[in-house]
Amino acid sequence: MNTLLKLANARKVVQLLGAAGPDSQVLVLYDLYTDHNVEPLAIALSEVGAAIHLMQVEGSARHGRQLSTIAAEAMKAADLVIGLTRANIAHTQARQEATRAGTGVIVLPESHQPDFFLAEGWEADFVGLRPEIEALAAAFTAASTARVTSPAGTDVTMSIAGRRGRALHGFANTVDISAGYCLEASLAPVEGTADGVIVVNASIPGVSLIGSEPVRIHMQKGMAVAIEGGAEARQFRDLLASFNDPLVYNLGELGVGMNPKCVLDGTMLSDESVYGSIQLALGTSAYIGGTVKAAAHYDTILTDATLELDGQPVLRGTELLLETAS
Repeated sequence: MNTLLKLANARKVVQLLGAAGPDSQVLVLYDLYTDHNVEPLAIALSEVGAAIHLMQVEGSARHGRQLSTIAAEAMKAADLVIGLTRANIAHTQARQEATRAGTGVIVLPESHQPDFFLAEGWEADFVGLRPEIEALAAAFTAASTARVTSPAGTDVTMSIAGRRGRALHGFANTVDISAGYCLEASLAPVEGTADGVIVVNASIPGVSLIGSEPVRIHMQKGMAVAIEGGAEARQFRDLLASFNDPLVYNLGELGVGMNPKCVLDGTMLSDESVYGSIQLALGTSAYIGGTVKAAAHYDTILTDATLELDGQPVLRGTELLLETAS
């Protein structure tokens, strides 16, 4: 696909979200599947005079697979890392160490797609949405309990006491990642506390959009003990079983999508960002404020749901109920 068509949003990554300039040491970490999307980023970086460092890694189809120590050291040495990879590198030790070292990290999973830089999600008002995302993240931090319900049958509760809400507003920073146009507020629930049922009616990114039969996940003491439903449920069960790691059944994340430009299309960045959608992820939580290091991290996406914090509704469908939100 023509590089010039991709350039506008590559510039958005570099200039707006990454704030790269002449003094910036920028590492573009890409893999065997994403090299066709490197050029627009390289052009955008050269336009602002940044020092460009390109590193190709093998890559993986499975989200959360750890990176090599060589890649990890390179990430810590950069001012800004743009992770142009097929699988999500957010939930890796290397990403966490880079953030702690003061590196801004922008993860761009599923960027093997030829039209990745043409996605509608890039048209979000990043500046305007940032206060809403930060307000919801602050509400997460202040709360002790969370409950998610939906007309489809979801009713799951969990402790979030002492856990910091994360504001993924797109802008590179040294506290949380940026995930490009994947905008959300989220956190890691307290391990061992989630109980109830999750009825997934929208998507399991990296697995499938949900068809006519939802996926029902039964939670007990923080772990998924049964996954029921049709074809998508079987596919998800088989995927999780393939890791041969009981910790992949941990409820590792609760989040809310915050990008009104995103729609359900089967891609991770868009599905997780649909405005008002609820993310309930299984697997690793250690890199977002939890303690569990599992073999993988996979989100499940619910729509038309209600989120309560300490018994007070803060989200109902696509309506954000926070007084502090703008």
